[in-house]
Amino acid sequence: MKANIKKGLFILGGSAVALVLAAVIFVLTFKINSYKPRIETAVSVATGMKVRINGTMKLTLFPRASVLIEDILIQNRDTDVASIIKVEAEIRLLSLLRREVHVQQVRLITPAFFITKDKSGHFNIETPEKKPAQKELPLGSFEARKIFIKKGRLLYVDETSGRKTEVNECDVAINNLSAGEEAFPVSLSFDGDLSCVEVKAEELRISDIRVVIKARQGKFEVDPITMKIFGGNGKGSIKGMMTGENPEYSVDFAITKLRFDEVLATYKQKISTRGELDLKSHLTMKGKNADEIIRTVQGDISLRGHDLVHESVDLDLMLKKYERSQNFNLIDVGSFFIVGPLGPLLTKGYTFGSAYEESLGGKSTILKLVSDWKIKNGIAEAEDVALSTKQSRVAMKGRLDLVNEQFDNVTVAVVDEKGCVRFSQKMHGPFRHPRVEKEGPLRSISGPILNLYLKTKKLLQGGKCEVFYNGSVQQPH
Repeated sequence: MKANIKKGLFILGGSAVALVLAAVIFVLTFKINSYKPRIETAVSVATGMKVRINGTMKLTLFPRASVLIEDILIQNRDTDVASIIKVEAEIRLLSLLRREVHVQQVRLITPAFFITKDKSGHFNIETPEKKPAQKELPLGSFEARKIFIKKGRLLYVDETSGRKTEVNECDVAINNLSAGEEAFPVSLSFDGDLSCVEVKAEELRISDIRVVIKARQGKFEVDPITMKIFGGNGKGSIKGMMTGENPEYSVDFAITKLRFDEVLATYKQKISTRGELDLKSHLTMKGKNADEIIRTVQGDISLRGHDLVHESVDLDLMLKKYERSQNFNLIDVGSFFIVGPLGPLLTKGYTFGSAYEESLGGKSTILKLVSDWKIKNGIAEAEDVALSTKQSRVAMKGRLDLVNEQFDNVTVAVVDEKGCVRFSQKMHGPFRHPRVEKEGPLRSISGPILNLYLKTKKLLQGGKCEVFYNGSVQQPH
């Protein structure tokens, strides 16, 4: 019995040694670089792009079987789409003896991706649609246990607007990636973790980004999303359903301790307001492209803050000057409301600033700011939008048409203790070139007399008026 066990162990040991020796001989004699043209051709055909391996390829056995490929360049339409300094793929050792490769783990070291949208609206990553073959073979399944990206970088350029977006130093970990024979993305399944040092888009900078994502059977959930933005802490989640005709999305996002001065700097405003605010939003949308998504977006956006210190401008003095002369845009005060939840509108070309030149010097305190908007089918309507200073209360009404990019009868008004209008101004038209209704010469010349008439008329009517604002911001005492 002992002899048989001893003999069996000897056979097993000998077999193991033989396998190791065979693997070593295979690795030493296998010239992987001779397969470089075949690999380039296969990947180029699969992606529809030009793939070149400019560096060397290397097959190693210890400490684990792996393939190393250096200096990869991917091009499309004669422009660079991606470059990768190094790709490492761990493979199963025994599969090499059968001339098969089973990938266990893939690492992409310092990849860079370059995406460009040209003036005609086409992306440099688009490829011509392939005509189906006469006998098309069904797609097989694909699996990868782990995929890592280290220090990745993305550069996006929109040639129409000239704007650039940079995503720097990103690490990605994808586990249990699989894609079955069903249509993409229904068959896609994986767990992922993404972290990036920063995202830069003109003046906007987002840092310390962390994203956790899970995808199963056409559904995905990104939760949580955390980041540093506008000096505050951002946190949210995204849920998506990709199985229907139109993909559906749900987005929840909030920023606590958002710094107003950093928001204004991002949108290139010349004014300075110090203080912290909180932003909350819940949005749902669906569609296959940006236009469809904007047309279907609906939900709520809210910006709240208090005790904001406005440097170099005395808002109360400015409003008094407006009441007397009305020679500048009262609408400028409305930039406080729009710059929060709908700040990107300020990048469309309208400069909110003429009012501030009328009151340089001094400073003021915004005791409370509320900017609540209801969005339905791409139209944002002011629900509770107002601010109060030590002496005044200003409110806004109207709609912002995000689909057609225009203001829809936006009105900014200074209101009294009953919420009645003391004086107001309207704006409508395209975001890029809005039309601000200004008082005519008669109103400017006869302003004091007309104000006295309106006050007398209000007194004779028993103080009745049409309430313009009855929201949560109270009249200052």
